[in-house]
Amino acid sequence: MDLKKKITSTTATLERLKQSGQLDALKRPKPQPSGPQEIAIDQIVPDPDQPRRSFDQDKLKSLAESIRAQGVLQAITVQPADEAGKHVIIMGERRFQAAKLAGLAKIPAVVREATLEIRLAQLTENVQRDDLTTLEIAQAVAAMRDAGQSREDIAKALGWSEGSVSRFASISKMPEELQQLAAQNVPVRAVADLFALWKKDEGAVAAFLASTGPESISRSTVEALRDAIDGKGQSAAGPDDGAPVEADVPASDLAPSAAEDQGEAPAADAEPASGRAKARPGRGVVIVCKVGDAVGRLDLETVPSQPKCVVVRFDAGERVDEVPLSEIELVDVIPL
Repeated sequence: MDLKKKITSTTATLERLKQSGQLDALKRPKPQPSGPQEIAIDQIVPDPDQPRRSFDQDKLKSLAESIRAQGVLQAITVQPADEAGKHVIIMGERRFQAAKLAGLAKIPAVVREATLEIRLAQLTENVQRDDLTTLEIAQAVAAMRDAGQSREDIAKALGWSEGSVSRFASISKMPEELQQLAAQNVPVRAVADLFALWKKDEGAVAAFLASTGPESISRSTVEALRDAIDGKGQSAAGPDDGAPVEADVPASDLAPSAAEDQGEAPAADAEPASGRAKARPGRGVVIVCKVGDAVGRLDLETVPSQPKCVVVRFDAGERVDEVPLSEIELVDVIPL
């Protein structure tokens, strides 16, 4: 066959492949190798959605020294190269930053598509590290929620209670002043308690923040602020208005009270037909509950920061938690 006929035959074959779609299949890139490969450092970029925004420089330098001596022992994970030829990091940015600091030209990396499962694994890995700020953890939790994960799923993945997930998730809805505290690594419980107080007396909380540095903000100092706010409110109301608020709780949900255990008859003004206990002026109750194995009492005066949650005080008020209603077990109602 002469050259002209060969060219004609090849052209016809390519045309048939094009028409059938098989030509595109031949042009598709080969699958990425499943194991680590050496990728140039300058072809890798950090993930802009990475929860961690800063790195402990001393720890980073220590890791860089280790990498100079032993190399990168665990490959990072990156996405396939984009149109600009750059791989976005999925997991391992700290190792990547330390490798750059150590002067490496290449780093071992596993190339994988950024599926939802991998994204969630990335967020989980970051949240479980101990060097993230409160705000960075909150942003990771918010990202997991945005990815469609339920509060229960996140709690299971991180080994947390659902209440802890709610506290971190609520930070994105807080005023800028409180988000700044989270960025300065004030404990999440203290920030959540401040948010509840912010709703009651914004001015008092603002004054507290102006006079208290982030390093001095803890649950105990916030508890002192709560006592001051509650005391101010009782003083303004007068002695007759200072009695605890009595909860309107479905009677069917309550265990027998201490008085009933001693043989006293239920109050005559109870309304069993409606299923609700009628409030009696001048009196209040303490509602005892359990959360897991811990016994506490409901704080009916503090507004929770999340819907379907209540504030519970444990250990004579020394520990205060915001707990989902689904985790509450009512134990007793004790008249005051």
